[in-house]
Amino acid sequence: MVLLRVSPPKIIPLISLKVDKSFKTVSKVTKRTVQVGEAFGIGVDDEKVFPVFKDFVVEINPGDIVYITGESGGGKSVLLNELARMLSKYSEFRPIVMDKGLEIDPNEILIHGVGKDTAEAIEILSFVGLGEAFLFLRRYKELSDGQKYRYRLAKAFWTGAKTLIFDEFCATLDRTTAKVVAYLAQKFCRKRRITLIVATTHTDLFEDLNPNVYINKKFGTDVDVKYFKPEPRPCSVLKDLRISRGTYEDYKKLALFHYKGSHPAGITDIFKAEIGDELVGVIVYVYTYINLKPRHVALPHLLEIYREKGHEALAEYINKNFRRIARVVVAPKYRGIGLGVRLVKETMPLVGVPYVETLAVMAKYNPFFEHAGMKEVEYEREYDKKQQKVLEILEGMGLNVELSKSKKRNLEWLKTLNKKQVKRVANILRQLMTEKFTNPKISKKLKEGEYTLEDLAEAITLFRAKPKYYIWKNPSFEGFPEPLAEEVLSV
Repeated sequence: MVLLRVSPPKIIPLISLKVDKSFKTVSKVTKRTVQVGEAFGIGVDDEKVFPVFKDFVVEINPGDIVYITGESGGGKSVLLNELARMLSKYSEFRPIVMDKGLEIDPNEILIHGVGKDTAEAIEILSFVGLGEAFLFLRRYKELSDGQKYRYRLAKAFWTGAKTLIFDEFCATLDRTTAKVVAYLAQKFCRKRRITLIVATTHTDLFEDLNPNVYINKKFGTDVDVKYFKPEPRPCSVLKDLRISRGTYEDYKKLALFHYKGSHPAGITDIFKAEIGDELVGVIVYVYTYINLKPRHVALPHLLEIYREKGHEALAEYINKNFRRIARVVVAPKYRGIGLGVRLVKETMPLVGVPYVETLAVMAKYNPFFEHAGMKEVEYEREYDKKQQKVLEILEGMGLNVELSKSKKRNLEWLKTLNKKQVKRVANILRQLMTEKFTNPKISKKLKEGEYTLEDLAEAITLFRAKPKYYIWKNPSFEGFPEPLAEEVLSV
């Protein structure tokens, strides 16, 4: 028998802070100050003491969310500065970053400003309500005031600080956006055990900040402090969420917020999400592809239908029993709070088919399909391998693959090549594009040898990352097989 000695979990004690703070003032002797002294019977030369905090004690644990409210001029900012000074004595809270100390280059591109890589940058930006593909590519100076504030939060999150302190927290945002950002901020900090201390005159953020410590600073030395053991809960703005059947017009209203510019074909169902009178999200279902190989491997009975009854029977079966999620669009300020998950999870049963599936490149940055109950089917595809091989060859010729989605950058690179090298690039692209590609016009030009450098530059931008494949089986349809999603599938 082997005996294992298990050490008890380390208990980090609460840090007890005592705050005493007052200000002394002596008025300057002038004609007017003397007149005020005479009128109210006070001495102009007397030293005045204004206590703000007296024997105030607060306990804060590393990782706590501390919410400070109170009227303007009551001493909230004073308390923030005192807490920063006192907490800096403890290693559990260092380093400490205050929002007023952040400096941002006006020309900084958002996707470059935070995160060690693209995935982490998108995660951090999404946590502050900037989860939009087109925003990722913008400069700080191009943002609205509200967007700039949210990006400042993202920069603070990326500093690596153990404690973050924000004064006038979300004060410049509309109240709905403020609640969303407050919810995302506490969620981010709790996930990483970052201590978050915020102060604001607004009292409507309590539910979404879900604080461990709540401090209400009144005038004079009166301070109320309460402690809580918060449990995870959804963002408060979702209380009024309604999901119902929508129309193509609903989709068109939000389509500009989707990173794909084209509109989906073969639409079968559209559902919308509303909060109050505001349209905040849509989901679009379409007829799916007949020959989708990862699906056929995940559901082997499909190949049996094909072998026994032929292609037409398989097509009829798929059109009847499958739908594909083609678009999930959430209004930018509502992203990150679980609205996309709700749209997928609550509408899939309403489509009325045994299987719902989707293909999504962005899913590797935001796994909301998994959170909605869909299964990921991992697979390898020969076409994807060829795309990757082409990019590796072009990279060896000097192409910056990280910037290959930019036609302008691709064109700049092509202009540095000689005629023989350009012809080689065209031959490499032609081999892939004649097999399968998304732009028949360019494919035809390459095949006929009548291409321009602009055509080659655009062709390179069409190379894309392999999409993730997800599938969901409707439990109401008992006679249909469950998808196989445990192994990597070579297709």
